[in-house]
Amino acid sequence: MLILDLDYLVFDCTQLKLQALRQSMISLADSIPQDVRLPDEVDVEEGFRDHGFRWLRKLDIELGSEELEDLVRAYAVHEDRLVETGAGRLFPGVDEFVGKCREWDVALALGAEASREYLLAVIDRHQLDIRFQVAMCAEEFGAGGVEEMLGEIMHRAEVNPSETLVLGTRPFHFRAAHNLDLTTIGCGWGLRDRDHLAAADHQCQSIAQLSSVLQKADHHRPDFY
Repeated sequence: MLILDLDYLVFDCTQLKLQALRQSMISLADSIPQDVRLPDEVDVEEGFRDHGFRWLRKLDIELGSEELEDLVRAYAVHEDRLVETGAGRLFPGVDEFVGKCREWDVALALGAEASREYLLAVIDRHQLDIRFQVAMCAEEFGAGGVEEMLGEIMHRAEVNPSETLVLGTRPFHFRAAHNLDLTTIGCGWGLRDRDHLAAADHQCQSIAQLSSVLQKADHHRPDFY
């Protein structure tokens, strides 16, 4: 089984997240000091890399606690609306890769660093339910987060760690997988900063290269592909 994260790996979300953030900040413009630099795409990517789907709460824009909660609520609304209206896309090559996995009889799962509402919105808009056999998100597991999510996916799919590879973009995601003795692949095609992918066991910089990287990573069944 292959377990894939969602954002920056399956779903090209860079412009969507920035647009949702900018829309959410309009009503709070008077609360943000004029000398504060507004976040850009790099800030959003770095926030997601370091803090996962809770990245918005970590932005350094000098908002009070009440204003920050207003921003979080507004962002969730704008993000879901943008997804529903077609903002964002699956990365080119995703469907081709899914087709190859079907030929190989390899099961696919989404183990998303995301909120449940966001995951469901992307699944519905892009018909990911017909591409992935299992889809779960870190928010469902509270403090347990990614590690418990990965464990539950394997339980539901009835696979063990030696049959599972985890594809992600975040160092924390790789650490959680390693705690379960899972092999990891750092995927860089949706990222600007790829240095932190060194925390993964293997790296892949394009979807076109993914098949060969998977073959290299699969120590347990070398004739699998």
